[in-house]
Amino acid sequence: MDITRDPIPKLIRAIAVPAAMGFFFNTMFNVVDTYYTRFISTEALAGLSLSFPVFFILVAFSHGLGSGIQGLASNALGKKDSDGADRLAYAGIILAILFSILLAVFGIFASVPAFSFMGAQGQSLEEGVVYIRVIMSGLPFFFLNNGINGLLSATGDTKAFRNFLILGFFLNLALDPLFIIAFDMGTAGLALATVVVQAVGTVYLWVRLRRTGSISFSRGQKKGHPVTLWPSLLHQSLPASLNSMSIALGVFIINRFIVQFGGDEAIAGYGAAIRIEQIILLPTIGLNMALVTLAGQNHGANQPERVREAYNKTVLYGLAIMGTGMVLLLFLRRPLVAVFNPVEAVIAAGAGYLLIEIVAMPAYVLLGTGNSLLQGLKKPGLIFWVGLFRQIIFPPILFYLLGTVSGLGLQGVWWGIVISVWGGALLMFFRARLMISSSDSNI
Repeated sequence: MDITRDPIPKLIRAIAVPAAMGFFFNTMFNVVDTYYTRFISTEALAGLSLSFPVFFILVAFSHGLGSGIQGLASNALGKKDSDGADRLAYAGIILAILFSILLAVFGIFASVPAFSFMGAQGQSLEEGVVYIRVIMSGLPFFFLNNGINGLLSATGDTKAFRNFLILGFFLNLALDPLFIIAFDMGTAGLALATVVVQAVGTVYLWVRLRRTGSISFSRGQKKGHPVTLWPSLLHQSLPASLNSMSIALGVFIINRFIVQFGGDEAIAGYGAAIRIEQIILLPTIGLNMALVTLAGQNHGANQPERVREAYNKTVLYGLAIMGTGMVLLLFLRRPLVAVFNPVEAVIAAGAGYLLIEIVAMPAYVLLGTGNSLLQGLKKPGLIFWVGLFRQIIFPPILFYLLGTVSGLGLQGVWWGIVISVWGGALLMFFRARLMISSSDSNI
C-alpha cells in the first residue's frame, strides 16, 4: 500500500473498511455490556449510562493522544523521515503511560463528586462508582492501545486494531456472563471483563507493532530523550483530547437535564439509544481514520490535490452511508431500544431520542471529516473550540430554553442536541472547505 501514490478510493476502502469493522465489534462490545446489565437491575443500566461521561473524560486523552500520534507519524512517513517516526513512537508511548497513571488516580477520587453532579443517588450512584473505579485500574491499557493503534494506523494498518476489537468482543461475550452471573460480581464483574480484554489487546498490538518494519519503538529509544518531542505531541493531541473531553462534559450536562425531566428510566433509554446510534455511525469512524492517514501522508509528501480528493470522497461516502442509517432509525428505533430493556418508559425515552436525532446524522459526517482533515494537516486548534461551544456552552442554554421555558421537557433536550451538533458541523465544514480550496501547495 502506497498512500502517496495509490488511487484515493482504493486507499479509503483499504483503511476504512477494517477500521469500521473493528469499531463495529467495539460497539457490539458495549452493546453486550448494556445487555448484561439487565441481569443486574435497571439501576445498573442507569449507573452504566451515567458512568459513560466520567469514563469518557478520562479516556479522552488516550483517544486524542492516539490521533495526535497518528497525524504526526503520518506526516513523518510521508516525508520519508523514518527516524522522526521512530522517535515519535518512543515519546508517544512513554507519554501515554504517564498520563494514564495520573488520570487513573484522579478518576478514582473524582468519581463520587462527578456522579453526584449529574444528580445520581441511591443504587444508581453506587453502581456507577463501582464500575468506574474498576475501569480506572486498567486505564493504562486503554492509553497504550490507542497510542500503538495511532502508530499502526499511520502506516495504513488498521487491520491490527480490527483484529483486537473482534477478539475483544468474543472475549467479553464469554467474560460478562462468567463474572456477572456465574461469579455473581455484578457491576464490578462487568468492568473487570473490560479491563481483562484491554490488557490482552495491549499484548497483541505491541507484538504487531514490533513485527512491522515501518516504525520501531526500540529504535526511537536510542535516538533522543522523549521529553523533547512531548511539546509537539501535546500541541497535536490536546485539541483532540479536549474536544473528546468536551463531549464527555457535554454528556454530563445532557444527563443532568435528562434526570431532571425523566429520571432513571429516561437515562436508561438514552444509554440504550446511544449504543444504537454508535452502530449507525460506525462506518463514518472508519472513514475518519482513513482521512487522517491520507491527509497526513499526502500533506507530508506535498500533494495537496490528493488531500482535497481524500476529503471530498470521505464526505460523499459518509453522507451516502448516513442516508441508509436514517431510514433504519426511522422504522426500527423502538424494537432496537427494546432489545436492551423491555420497560415501556425506557423504550419510549430511547425511541423518542432516536426519532429526533435522525435530523443530526448528516452533521456528524461533516464534524468527523472536518476534525480528521485538521488532524492530518497538523492544524487541530479549531477542533477544541468547536467542541467547547457545541458541547458545553450552547447546550445548557438550549436545554433550559427548550426544555423548561418552552415546556418541551425531554424533547427539548433532544432538539437542543440536534441544534448544537448542526452548529458545530457547519462551522467545521466551512473551515475545511476553505483549507482545501487554498491554492497554497502546503494547504
